[in-house]
Amino acid sequence: MAGFIGVMRSVCAKDLRVAAAERVFLVVGLILPINFLLLFILFALTGGEAPIAVVLQDQGPLAHQFVTSMERSHSFQVQLTDAADAQRELRAGHIVAVVTVPANFDSDLREGKPVRLPVDVNNLDVDFTNDIRRAVPLAITSFYAQSFPDRVVVHAQEVDLQPADTGYVPYLAVSIMVAGLFVEGLLQSAVLSAREYESATVKELELSPASRWAVAMGKLLAGLILTAAAGAVVIGLVILVIGVHPVHPLEVLGYGLLIMLPFVAIGLLIGTLLKRRQAAIPLSLGLFLPIFFLSGPFGPPNWGGWLGSLSLLSPLTYAIALFQHAFHGYDTAQPSQLTDVLVLVAFTIAAVGGAVLVLRRGSLA
Repeated sequence: MAGFIGVMRSVCAKDLRVAAAERVFLVVGLILPINFLLLFILFALTGGEAPIAVVLQDQGPLAHQFVTSMERSHSFQVQLTDAADAQRELRAGHIVAVVTVPANFDSDLREGKPVRLPVDVNNLDVDFTNDIRRAVPLAITSFYAQSFPDRVVVHAQEVDLQPADTGYVPYLAVSIMVAGLFVEGLLQSAVLSAREYESATVKELELSPASRWAVAMGKLLAGLILTAAAGAVVIGLVILVIGVHPVHPLEVLGYGLLIMLPFVAIGLLIGTLLKRRQAAIPLSLGLFLPIFFLSGPFGPPNWGGWLGSLSLLSPLTYAIALFQHAFHGYDTAQPSQLTDVLVLVAFTIAAVGGAVLVLRRGSLA
């Protein structure tokens, strides 16, 4: 056991020294997950709610209450303006719709007369267009039910499954954190492993009597340390800058280390198999996006058919579920947390075992 630990420690220390000598790659490895975080957060901030202008021609209490209903619908970014500015913004593409509240809005409602709300829509983007077509009638219905409860006799009685709502950005930020750890773990470990073959130092490992498991575990530990350093920065940004605070801080620490293990192990296997950084880096980056979108970053993975089965083969599916529980306190996937943990451990063992087989095959060759 002492010899096993000694080999593991020596391999880890050597890999860390080699990584430290290439400071440019260390900086790139740190910046990459942060870039992914900023990119997707910007995507969420610009795509979550449709920007619209409201031209308020009636200053009565009902007109203002209607605007409040639109602001609280979680569907619009509302800005009040006049008709000329609204049309100018619409033609420039800065907003997707103009809702005009007519001058006789309050009086017509009180007298029971029909009210028509002009809605000018820039239907260039069908996604935003459909949002407007769904959300405006919903806002009208919500406003009318609150303002005239005696006229609306059917009301929805909502029963929430979770104790509190989770915003789109807080939810997505947690998923992107896991994705950042994924790409960082793949790259760092794949590069460390491939570098052994490029520098021919792998021959020393293959000819030595050292346990191949000890060698692989040493490389796993080195990749884990480098990934954890970048992960700490990303998690710190999410907590301190974006303001997403974990419900279970100890789970963030424990699950954070756990989910990095299969990511680093898969990178170890990729680098050992491909043996060249020029091949390992593009493959690692190419794997990231399809696996990320398959694993339910925007909500619980509810794919049907073969896509649902394929998502179960992604370690990100289980890692995202664990981190969502750590930060928000709820389960997003059908398997239990114990199942998620066991699956990630199985991914780690399988990937490290594959790397060991490749190292042994090199020794026999």
